[in-house]
Amino acid sequence: MKNIFAMTSNAELFFSLATALERREKRVPGLGLVFGEPGLGKTRTASYYVDRLARTVDRDQKPIFIRALANDTPRSFLETMVAELGQEPLFRTTDLYRQAENAFRETPRLLIVDEIDRLASNWKAIETLRDLTDQTGIPILMIGMGESERKLARFRHLYYRMKAHILRFAPLGEADIRRFVDQVAEVSLDDSAVGVICEKSGGRIGEIIPEIVKAEKIGKANDLKTIKGNHLLRSAA
Repeated sequence: MKNIFAMTSNAELFFSLATALERREKRVPGLGLVFGEPGLGKTRTASYYVDRLARTVDRDQKPIFIRALANDTPRSFLETMVAELGQEPLFRTTDLYRQAENAFRETPRLLIVDEIDRLASNWKAIETLRDLTDQTGIPILMIGMGESERKLARFRHLYYRMKAHILRFAPLGEADIRRFVDQVAEVSLDDSAVGVICEKSGGRIGEIIPEIVKAEKIGKANDLKTIKGNHLLRSAA
């Protein structure tokens, strides 16, 4: 398989949302949410977006990407953020917040927070994000699982600020899977093979990739130029 990022409809919508969030007018709130079930490529898409954007801006303006941990407290969450901003974290939570606030005021940039569900039960951590975007104007894009929107909707002030920038990742349909396969597979797959992958994977990238790898192995082992659906089905039998 080619080691490249494959564009899909979900990825295109992600880029459009993130760009709109960054370029919004000042009076438009700066929070956004991308959510969906596991295996749809949310984190990979966010990482690629950050890497691509980082190549076009100065080093100190590149987006900040942090992943919430299961045992995060407001203090540990801010400590991670401050460290990603290139500063030596102070000890007290209030000092850490001021460090982050001052850094974002000095150099506004996009902040992406992955695994936001892990903070959804911690109102202090959630309110910290709201305070940061309100006080510095930075765009903050949260990434979460399938129930993220429902969980965050409990925080009414937060939900009001993000409802204009919400995207749900959907499972890939057959046309998107064909597009994905054509970009990354190192063997040709006909439409019947793509149909089998669609049915077996449920449109989840995490399950599409092993099927592509399997097709490549079948092609190499049998000197096949094109993999058909029956090849994949026979291999699974």
